[in-house]
Amino acid sequence: MNWLWFIPVLLIMVVVHEMGHFLTARLFKMKVHEFGIGFPPKVWSKKTKDGMEWSINLLPIGGFVRIEGENGDSDDPNSFGSKPPWQRAIVLAAGATMNILLALVLYFAVTFFGGKDVENGRPAVVDVAPNSPAAAAGIRPGDVFVTINNKPVKTANDISIETALDKNNPIQLVLDRNGEQVKASVMPRKTPPEGEGAMGVSLGNAVGGNEIMIGAVSSLNKQLGLTGANAFQEKDKIVSVDGKTFATNLELLNYLRTTDRNNVSVTVQRNGQTITHDIPLQARVELVYKNSSAASQNLPVGAIITRVNDTPVHNSAQYTQAITANQGKEITLYYKKTADAAETPLILLSDTSLSPTAANRAPKVGNASFAIVRPFTHVSYSPVEAAGEAWDQTIFAITLIPRTFKGLFDGSVALSNLAGPIGMAQITDTVVTQSTENGGFFGLLATLSILMALLSVNLGVVNILPLPALDGGRLVFVFIEMITRGRRVPPEKESLVHFAGMVALLSLMLLIAWQDVVRLVGGGGFN
Repeated sequence: MNWLWFIPVLLIMVVVHEMGHFLTARLFKMKVHEFGIGFPPKVWSKKTKDGMEWSINLLPIGGFVRIEGENGDSDDPNSFGSKPPWQRAIVLAAGATMNILLALVLYFAVTFFGGKDVENGRPAVVDVAPNSPAAAAGIRPGDVFVTINNKPVKTANDISIETALDKNNPIQLVLDRNGEQVKASVMPRKTPPEGEGAMGVSLGNAVGGNEIMIGAVSSLNKQLGLTGANAFQEKDKIVSVDGKTFATNLELLNYLRTTDRNNVSVTVQRNGQTITHDIPLQARVELVYKNSSAASQNLPVGAIITRVNDTPVHNSAQYTQAITANQGKEITLYYKKTADAAETPLILLSDTSLSPTAANRAPKVGNASFAIVRPFTHVSYSPVEAAGEAWDQTIFAITLIPRTFKGLFDGSVALSNLAGPIGMAQITDTVVTQSTENGGFFGLLATLSILMALLSVNLGVVNILPLPALDGGRLVFVFIEMITRGRRVPPEKESLVHFAGMVALLSLMLLIAWQDVVRLVGGGGFN
């Protein structure tokens, strides 16, 4: 039921938007008939001494302000149409302006009161999928991003966004490889294989060898039977694995991914002392491909692969070797749901190769041994710094909108990625669930505030676009009047244009709502 949080989020955004229209209309002494929260039928209303009505309506999906003569059909001197064009322009633009101001306030509040956990290390390549554009371009695990399309890379999110919004042109990268700058040109895929991104890379952050820490120690100690001072503790620093030291966490991950050992010897340091334990490697299922034999037989993600036919499997290298050796054959895959569970056999049919073009791919498996924690630095902000951060985040959110529209027109962004109220409620449900699990009540407030800020920017910018039926479309007619020095487009013609725009807008909303329903029923998410 976490999706219900979308209702107050939506109402706050809409009320703030309509409050912009209301306050500026009253400022210019326009006659306002009603300020409504939600859409009729009416649940409650009250009139003020000047005859204006406040109302709360049954459908909590919007709001409205009724101003005398909005369509130029009134001779009242206090009607909307009777006021000077510059005043009407301010009233029309005030809704979007308030949405942008709301986003600024929310971003400021989250940044100033909550600060930010900044992940240490530079954005880097954790893994490269075989036969992917990144592999063809020579990108390697451990490469650190410097720039993407001539823009500095600060976070992994910069890479994801830049890749998602332009898939018609090669992505130009500058990478740091062991201190040497390497250039790469990667043509992103519009429809990548399941489980792989447009470039075919897994993203993460590279931290130095002296910052690699062990995590999830409670389950690890239980698995190994360790207690007391001899047990692992949260954020023990990893000194070496199998006697090897690693310059970055990514080098360690790559070692764990490629080793054919059944277990690894891990040495950690704590308060100047070192502790060493052998930790078994396990081949765990990372991805079960849709419509595959494994999916039809309900192979769970996280399952431990123990055998392929009669060949024991202890790590991902052994799994890959066994699958490749049996390409195109029927195999029996044995797995356990947990380490102490009984083995379950699963027969895989058809193509059991690891090729991304295979119609029936074998499950993707990775090594699981121990968790590696990337340390975070909590950054606090002064009021001035928080204001600057809020400004940057708001401007960034605004610039994403025209780039998204461009992506929709050139095919880089699929129409299915757009969300209506149902889709946004689904997104709200997901982010609220995750934030509550990870950050409790204050995490929930921060997450809802950031979500509201992002949606508020979108509501404001889209509403001010010069499209019929939107505030921006109405502004176009006001500007025409200004340019022609008072020669107005006849109200009936303007109303006809807005009516056509409303029909088109409602048709688009119905299409998006249908996609939302199909996505929800099918259990899908957003790319």
